[in-house]
Amino acid sequence: MRVWVALFTADLRVHDNPVLQAALKDAERVVPLFVVDTGIRRTGFAGPNRAAFLADSLADLDMTLRTRGGRLVARVGDVVEETCQVAAETGATVVHIAGGVSRYAVRREDRLRAELAGDRRELRVHDASLTVVPPGGLTPAGKSHFAVFTPYFRRWESFSVRGVLPAPDVVRLPDAGSAGLPRAESLTSGSTSPGLPAGGESEARRRLRSWLAGPLSAYADRHDDLAADATSRLSCGCR
Repeated sequence: MRVWVALFTADLRVHDNPVLQAALKDAERVVPLFVVDTGIRRTGFAGPNRAAFLADSLADLDMTLRTRGGRLVARVGDVVEETCQVAAETGATVVHIAGGVSRYAVRREDRLRAELAGDRRELRVHDASLTVVPPGGLTPAGKSHFAVFTPYFRRWESFSVRGVLPAPDVVRLPDAGSAGLPRAESLTSGSTSPGLPAGGESEARRRLRSWLAGPLSAYADRHDDLAADATSRLSCGCR
């Protein structure tokens, strides 16, 4: 039985997810995995708002996977060690992950690739999952970046982006142990800000539908009018 792992990082969604779709395409069983990475927690970025938003997002992802016959497998620890452990426990031969642009993400990919290769397993990185185009895809020839907007905009117009992927109908898992979904209070200490938006793909899609149904039509005229509150509210601004 062919088993592959779909390792979620910042791509906590089932719609338009190249990582999940690629894993499901050629494997008989897929492990949707999220690791509460203790390395990220040590950086100091796990503030109360971020922790609450993450906990909401993971709960929503687990719910949407369960409606398709699957569930989210959660582990806590070093992301490389935990991912390799899950792969060994389930017999997975391939791990899929979204390509990151941060230094931490690149180092994570390098470590994971090396550790998996040592066990004769493979890492497959999907570049256009967290970003619209792969990192560096819009840079000018011989330079690291555009200095003038017009040439940059022309390159954007000429760049062919991938199509939007549907959510999978069915997700089938092998036997895989899970640490259970983390609660916000287990990720950090302190109180969240008043009015913090709920996290998760379901909430984001609800906000998008609301925006498309009305405020979007006036966006060109009102996007700089802070009092009008006419933006999409899709960015939670968590700190």
